[in-house]
Amino acid sequence: MNWKRLPLAAALACSAAFSLAACTGQERPAAALPQPPAPTVEAPVDGDWWKQAGDPLLADLVARGLAADHALACRAARLAVQAEADASAERRLSGRMRKLVGTDQGLSRAAALRADQYAYAQARAERAAAVALAYVEVRRLQSVLVLRTERLDQFRDNAAIAEFRRQAGLVTAIDGSIGSSMAGVADADVAATRARFERARMDLARMADMDDAALLTALGESGDVADLGRDPPGPADEGPLHRADLLALRYRLLSRIEHEKMTQADINKAEAERGDPSTPPLLRDGLGELDKAEAGARAEIAATRQALVLLDAREQALGQSGERSRRAVQDARAAYRAGMGDFATLYVAEASALSVEEARLGLRAERAAGMIRLHLQRGDGWSAADLSPQVGVAACD
Repeated sequence: MNWKRLPLAAALACSAAFSLAACTGQERPAAALPQPPAPTVEAPVDGDWWKQAGDPLLADLVARGLAADHALACRAARLAVQAEADASAERRLSGRMRKLVGTDQGLSRAAALRADQYAYAQARAERAAAVALAYVEVRRLQSVLVLRTERLDQFRDNAAIAEFRRQAGLVTAIDGSIGSSMAGVADADVAATRARFERARMDLARMADMDDAALLTALGESGDVADLGRDPPGPADEGPLHRADLLALRYRLLSRIEHEKMTQADINKAEAERGDPSTPPLLRDGLGELDKAEAGARAEIAATRQALVLLDAREQALGQSGERSRRAVQDARAAYRAGMGDFATLYVAEASALSVEEARLGLRAERAAGMIRLHLQRGDGWSAADLSPQVGVAACD
């Protein structure tokens, strides 16, 4: 197994009483044992990307969401129980018993425990991303609601002007009818958007274990979707990934290799001769699974980054359309009020401007969501401390 590609320090490969390095074999020379990952890239000291996102409310909601996740709390508790059970079993092995059963079992248990710890770290990163995505959607709907409410006020004002001009004999009743229809449609849109905003907000409040009224207060009146940047910090694309799920997969394979008492020489031979039919199925299939998982991770990163690049062109085009639509609304409104334009032109101009602004908000939210997914795909969102999570008081089965 090409452990040198792994983004992990030796200190993380060997944990306390369950250190892989400490479990040197009596049945096999230490040099023959499968080696833990080389210390090529340190695990992040603090990989919580949301803390540096520039949005204090996002950071607070993610922290609340992690603390409120009962499944995560129970996984942390089970890890603590597993670690203590392994330590107790290791202490009970006397010299004679250790010679009988071999210390390979201890190394296999240590690798399995480390795999579970990485799986916990990955679950934590995924939970953080889920809360962040829910927050982005709430902010998008809030911004759309503010925009549509402002447009509704404008449409009602237009309808009032049309009715005034009809009574003055300047236009026919059709202008007032169109104005009233516009206001009615806008009112229905506002109601539907408000309902979606409330549902999304309540879902986020549940995820963060927060009162909905308190969340509404924290959101403020007209908050915009957070700008999460263009490219997150992290290892270069060609370098090792910090993804905890990939590390969990590698340590599970290491545990199985240890259980079967294979050696580092077996691993080296399997890697050098992938097509050799004599390669044990465990090694052949395991190495293939690792390669497939890493290739899939890099493909996800490439696809997300390409989607973000395409957003640049769309945002630039929308920016130009937005400027033109705003000028068109100003000209159409001034012309109509001065009696030199028709109401249909004003209607089309304002509806077009609203569509462009909503599209701009959608793109901003799409970019933020893409950045959140990219953080997860790159392996952000977990830290060295997550391999030994704090145990709370959650009631678990």
